[in-house]
Amino acid sequence: MCSVANSGDAFDLSRRSILATTGAGALGGLVSIGDTAAAAENDEWYHLKTRPTMWTEKMRTNAQTNIDRYDWAESQRDSAVSEADTRLEQYGPDLESLWKLVTSQKIPRGGGETFERRILGGHSQPGTDRLWKIETTVENPHGEENLIVPTNDFGAYRNSGLDDRGMFDPELADDSLLVNEEHPEMGEGWGVDDGWGWHDQDDDLGGGAGNRWNFVAYYNHWFTWRPGGIRRLVNALVDAYLLTEESEYAIAGLVVLDRIADVYPEMTIWDYQRGEHGFWNNSGGRQTGRIIGSHWEGNLARNLLVAYDAFFPALDDAEAADAVVDFLETKTDEYPDLPEKDSVAKIRENIEENYLQEMLPAAKESDMAPGRGQLSAVTISARVQDDTRENGYTREALEWVFQPGDEYFDGDQWNEEPENWYTTGGNVLAPIVDECDRDGYWHEGSLGYNRIRMSSIQQVAENLEGYDGFDGADLYQHPKFQNALKINADLLLLDEFSPALGDTHHPSRTEWSQSAVSEGYETTERPIFAKLWHYSNGYSTAGIRGSIYEAEPEGLADDIQAVIDADGPLDLSSQNLAGFGFAALRDGTNHEIGSIGETHDTSALFVEASAPVDDSFEEAIQFEATKAGEWWSFEFDVDEAAEYELEIETLFVDTYGIYELYVNDEYIATVDFMADGTGQETLAYPLDLQAGTNEMRWECIGRNEDANGYSMALYYLTVLDEGDREQRDAADEMGNAKRAVWMYYGRNGNGAGGTTHAHRDALQIGVAANEMELSRDLGYPEATGDHPPRLFFTDNTISHNTVVVDERGQDHHWVGVPRHFDGNDERVSLVDVEAPHVYEETDEYRRTIATITVDEEHSYAIDFFHVDGGDDHRFSFHATEADVSTEGLELDAQNGGTLAGPDVPYADDNYNQARSPNSAGSGFNYFDTVERDADPDRQVVVDWDVADHFNRRDDDAEDVHLRLTSFGEFDEVTLADGYPPHSPESTAPEDSLRYVFLSRHGTDLETTFTSVLEHYEGDRVVESIEDVPVTGDKSRALKLELATGRTDYVVRTDGQPNPVTVDDTFRFQGFFGVYSLEDGQPEYAYVHDGTLLAPVGGEPLVQESTGQVRGFIEDFTRGMSLENELDLRIANDRDELDRHAGFVYVDNDDSNQWRGPPTSEIPILEGPRAPDNGAYPIEDLETGNGNTVTIDVGERTLVRQFEDPDQLEDGGYEHIITENDDIRIPLTSTWSRE
Repeated sequence: MCSVANSGDAFDLSRRSILATTGAGALGGLVSIGDTAAAAENDEWYHLKTRPTMWTEKMRTNAQTNIDRYDWAESQRDSAVSEADTRLEQYGPDLESLWKLVTSQKIPRGGGETFERRILGGHSQPGTDRLWKIETTVENPHGEENLIVPTNDFGAYRNSGLDDRGMFDPELADDSLLVNEEHPEMGEGWGVDDGWGWHDQDDDLGGGAGNRWNFVAYYNHWFTWRPGGIRRLVNALVDAYLLTEESEYAIAGLVVLDRIADVYPEMTIWDYQRGEHGFWNNSGGRQTGRIIGSHWEGNLARNLLVAYDAFFPALDDAEAADAVVDFLETKTDEYPDLPEKDSVAKIRENIEENYLQEMLPAAKESDMAPGRGQLSAVTISARVQDDTRENGYTREALEWVFQPGDEYFDGDQWNEEPENWYTTGGNVLAPIVDECDRDGYWHEGSLGYNRIRMSSIQQVAENLEGYDGFDGADLYQHPKFQNALKINADLLLLDEFSPALGDTHHPSRTEWSQSAVSEGYETTERPIFAKLWHYSNGYSTAGIRGSIYEAEPEGLADDIQAVIDADGPLDLSSQNLAGFGFAALRDGTNHEIGSIGETHDTSALFVEASAPVDDSFEEAIQFEATKAGEWWSFEFDVDEAAEYELEIETLFVDTYGIYELYVNDEYIATVDFMADGTGQETLAYPLDLQAGTNEMRWECIGRNEDANGYSMALYYLTVLDEGDREQRDAADEMGNAKRAVWMYYGRNGNGAGGTTHAHRDALQIGVAANEMELSRDLGYPEATGDHPPRLFFTDNTISHNTVVVDERGQDHHWVGVPRHFDGNDERVSLVDVEAPHVYEETDEYRRTIATITVDEEHSYAIDFFHVDGGDDHRFSFHATEADVSTEGLELDAQNGGTLAGPDVPYADDNYNQARSPNSAGSGFNYFDTVERDADPDRQVVVDWDVADHFNRRDDDAEDVHLRLTSFGEFDEVTLADGYPPHSPESTAPEDSLRYVFLSRHGTDLETTFTSVLEHYEGDRVVESIEDVPVTGDKSRALKLELATGRTDYVVRTDGQPNPVTVDDTFRFQGFFGVYSLEDGQPEYAYVHDGTLLAPVGGEPLVQESTGQVRGFIEDFTRGMSLENELDLRIANDRDELDRHAGFVYVDNDDSNQWRGPPTSEIPILEGPRAPDNGAYPIEDLETGNGNTVTIDVGERTLVRQFEDPDQLEDGGYEHIITENDDIRIPLTSTWSRE
């Protein structure tokens, strides 16, 4: 291996340096702690650990106290013991077997290609209980069962080739053992694997004739190391030892860890290449890694590293220490080239030097890949080692974690030369500052990959938290990272799911990290984290508790409930994430949220049972009955005797039995927990209860003939009195009436600082209503890399709900530029965004969308998409799976072919080869079943009668529609089918999606696509729509007649200073307005960024002196802070700010100057990261002397990135804004008849 231990400049981890970097005093320097410093005085022993640091003595005491206090803690201990005993029986039970479980370098590792994993039965279990044997999914043509591979006894072959260190050497092995013993009828050498694979010449296994099958490497990878075998065993031993303090578990674990330390320094997958040898390891193509590929090496290491800390005190027990030393001495006698192991000191030295301290070299050599568990593994190794001396490992490792650096390749062929990869620093701080935006989102356009980026930093934060050897090390106080802990939470729609932006698996639900939310609340106590935790727990605090290692684990639920009582449950309103580039216009009420009745965690109600009970699960409690006649009981209280309803949340799986339910000795029901379904279900029973204590008892009476056991499990019990039932029934009747329209305008590729996991989809929109996604993003591609359907369809602009200019995909940008947003009005929500960098041929590429409330269940959306420049404008829109009808069109079916033309076949490779994603016509050959109208009406309607493909509802969305009404001088309207990708980890998508394309062709076009989007179930609430005349070249207005009797006018202008007249009905000056009438009389008026709305011939309903406040920045918060402010000098009356719409827009690109002409052309900036916009939410404002105003923008930092990431804050910060930048604050005014 190459050695890069000294790569990179020395990094000063001074307290001053880190304090300035985090902006909140988050990190400090290393300190020497007690015995560590004392032990370190002797250089010979400086490396030795002296105390547990991951599970401190106090934490271990807390665990024993909690086991004595709480049934759930006792059950958690019992479950840990059961799991550990099971694993010891599986892999042992003797120490000799455990020692031999650890394999050495010359036995290859390889996880197999996707098709191979499928044929080999997956990677969770080998399918047999015999070592080195895998049951395939292929039937034995000469027998009744499936084929078993490898067919030779590799265990015997391995044992025949052990050297004087007990490590396998194929040169020493007995080749006579390489015979087919398993299936001799298949041929003498069939399925025989000596570690380097077997070629299936006749394609007996279905992987292709001649495929090289690496059975031994596959078993070694998955079932010896990760996730099976050693990792599972050690995890189980850790839990059992920590919760019982019984030395037998630590003795077994220490023997395994010592053996890992024997082999680890020589472990490398550099010798086992994918291209040359067919060994697949997850390394991102680098071919780097130690035991397994570099993308997973760190994750494997984390579990093994903490195990040493768990077992460490056992070696201070003479009996346990003697057991470990005595056994390992027998191994040195047997294998004389092993190092001496005749003392506790030498065993500790071996584990620490040859495993713990190997983490840093592995990271430097990219054998643990950056962003893939690398930093957490090094951090854990540093904390576990706990050597904070000047030259100690802990100091060196943690300095490297924070040291600026990057991963490099210094060679010729990047995917064939693992020895030429290296990493010069952990660089944990620079990505937080440089790659994370002010909203807490990384440089990804994908929800999942954003979460992965955050999690890699969180793992460092949580492993430094509470460590007294690194004074004040608290990344949780970093402003950007603190926002990142709730990553993706802002994207929640209808309280149910999130949009599958970029490469996100669909259907997506809550895409935040629950561990980050939990840590966020416990470290910051911010209410948003309490609400997210409460939401994730089913709008309840039942069952929420802290760790068994905490002093007071049961106080957490009360703390969270106090937040909910004060602020209410999670209920996201309209919002605009200007840093990330996502806006959601939310409307309506979810009547189903919140908990009704009194909900109990059944584990807290448990009284007694005739068989073991496992209460170690996070939410459930399981009764482990093994025969009929077993029972368990619970008790709960009610205040008075009355009729109640019990809602019992239960689990149905194929290992559960049949039970009778009794309440107060009265028979209630018989439930077959196997036959009635799978997964969690709620059982409901109305019955009379007595005042005070009531008993619920379940008795096992047998099992279904198809069931594999007699167990059962319960989650929660909810008791509802008469008032609760009435409230629940009313909520069920009203249901979830939330709806939302969203716009994404963030990262759309890797050309401006993003990544390839983003799509070319700037200004795309989606619709969620009627409890489902009516129009969605396509999500994760079927395959990544250069897979043509990904490049030309899934990732491309044409497949998204946006506008394609000149028939090509968008250029890459970092984020668009919001111009307007209003989420505060009760009737109107609005967002207006420009994307000036995505098409160089356009002078303006801008979308304005607003939602207008009709009633409690309905809203409609108005969409104005203005494009100025280019010779072809194509408005693309699709819904989910649906039957489609149209109005205003006479469609002719094209005779074969695709959208690219009747002579271009679907997915035609020749067509692709002639194009790139941003060349004309790209992706058109991925749409077929084409219908065209070359002379459409000015008003075009497309109605999707949608199906509930993803089973969001109970009725297949019968009569649910999404309707698009568009107005314009279209040259052609086309309908075509696109085919959503089916990625391996996503639910099977719809068979096809029907797209509509509204097209204009010409020269230097200017188009405003003007549309209305309606969701409805059954009857429409919008009876008619028409575009109405309005003075002003770039002004557009629509008139909508509603079923409620209301008439709405909606108008959008270019903000011209002179009033326009709409439909000879009212005069308007401003950017956006809504005017409503009932019975011919004004009922409501809304003016955004404007001064006037007046009926023709009548008095103004809205009349203001100004529609916006202008000014400039005098000062602002510099550096990192959780509290950020803008000091402004404004030109308007300060009292006008009472009408602000919630945002201040800083003109940081000179595109909307106040004190001078706008810049004629905004440069398209490529490179590491394109500019941010200057839009910030107004959390609060305070007026000062004269015309000065201070605006509080909250926790969103004004820092963009480091000036020089290699110097961190010593090189200074680059801020998003500068002094003297112009600012604009749009104002809103409304009038209502009520």
